[in-house]
Amino acid sequence: MTQESSPQKLVETLLQSIEPSDIADESLRRTVSILLNLIEQLQAETKELRSEKSKIKRRK
Repeated sequence: MTQESSPQKLVETLLQSIEPSDIADESLRRTVSILLNLIEQLQAETKELRSEKSKIKRRK
């Protein structure tokens, strides 16, 4: 495992361990849900950009 992927795995593990429905406060529950969705979206974008970067490097 590379250093780059290690934080990625930690975030994935953290995301899987958080269950917003367990949060009693509705406002906090919504906030956590929004933040988790944002993190997942940013992870997907980061993965896509890393893939594109890798493809560009291989062409050179």
